[in-house]
Amino acid sequence: MPRLVLVFLFFAVAAQAGVEPVQKSPETYQAEVEAEVIRARLDLESAQRRQAQLDKILEMQSLTVQGNLRKAKAEAAGAVEEAERAKLILEEALSKAKASVAAAEKTRQQADFEAETKLALATQSVELAKISSVTEIAQLQKKVGDLALNQKIGYPRDPMVDGVLHISDRRIAFNGVVDDNLATYVCERIAFYNALDSQAPIFIVIDRSPGGSVMSGYQILQAMESSKAPVYVVVKGYAASMAAIITTMAERSFVYPQTIVLHHQASTSLQGNATELAEQLKWTKVWCERIFVKVAKKMDLTVDEFVKRMYGAVSTGDWKVLGTEAQRLKWVTDVTERMSEDSVNAIVATPEPAELKREGLTNRDLATNRQTILPTLQPFDVWWVYDPSTEFVLP
Repeated sequence: MPRLVLVFLFFAVAAQAGVEPVQKSPETYQAEVEAEVIRARLDLESAQRRQAQLDKILEMQSLTVQGNLRKAKAEAAGAVEEAERAKLILEEALSKAKASVAAAEKTRQQADFEAETKLALATQSVELAKISSVTEIAQLQKKVGDLALNQKIGYPRDPMVDGVLHISDRRIAFNGVVDDNLATYVCERIAFYNALDSQAPIFIVIDRSPGGSVMSGYQILQAMESSKAPVYVVVKGYAASMAAIITTMAERSFVYPQTIVLHHQASTSLQGNATELAEQLKWTKVWCERIFVKVAKKMDLTVDEFVKRMYGAVSTGDWKVLGTEAQRLKWVTDVTERMSEDSVNAIVATPEPAELKREGLTNRDLATNRQTILPTLQPFDVWWVYDPSTEFVLP
């Protein structure tokens, strides 16, 4: 700033204050003015610093307010969630209480139903003893069967439920050697169950059977094919030869994983001259292949291919496998770990085997000698039977 201007300002200020200005040199005035300018600058910088600090304080306070707001919102949301949880707990407790009431009511109804069922079962049993008509007996037995085990027995088209095979009271026991007696028993019951219900499945249950007569087995196969109701075969222990053919030819067949199924060629005993033997052998082959070709077809094989695989599996041709392998070979359709006999409601005595005699041998003698007498075959019939533990004796 020019010195003359500074001197002028100084005298002007002094005149306004009514003070007689002190005579100072221009250098002194310039120094004082410069000092004042420095102080003004320092005051400005100080004010700016205070302003900056104030901005930071305001920003921190804003952040604090925002944090408190978020915390308040979170606490409010938590309170809502807690209220929802409390509501769910109350609703669950209410549902459990309702379920307990419903279970108690169901238990009471079940008790009433059981009492009514027992009374009805006893009444039906008395009526059954008084009825002689075959039709009425069949109708009454169906009612009694419905009441067995104090519940109505269902007859679903598919008896496999959650991996468990449910065998109803439409059950036909199939055990021992296949002969005319067994064939008559099985065929009559297939017809009987069809008369009761032509839709519900029929179960042929084989515990153990070594097979037997081809003609008798063919009668059973024809009854199965002619049945309007589906006929399913269940093998629990062992089915060989003709019994295995019946198992494979069923619409559905069920086995345990450890069940044994065995296929082999038919066998027969021949007598006569060479021409007669040739004729008998030719007839036997034609007769057996009528059945065996169907078994091979189920496996997508020809008879010759099936026989070749038999002897490829075992040198004797007696091809036996467990249930899981039988399913893979298409000898059976289903393998299950569990079977439920839904119709069993009483224990019956085990029947005594019929007394068989041959040249003075009784059943005890035969058991000791591990021999079994086979009944006399009908004309043109042959045996399809296998049991290595037994010597089958021809009459």
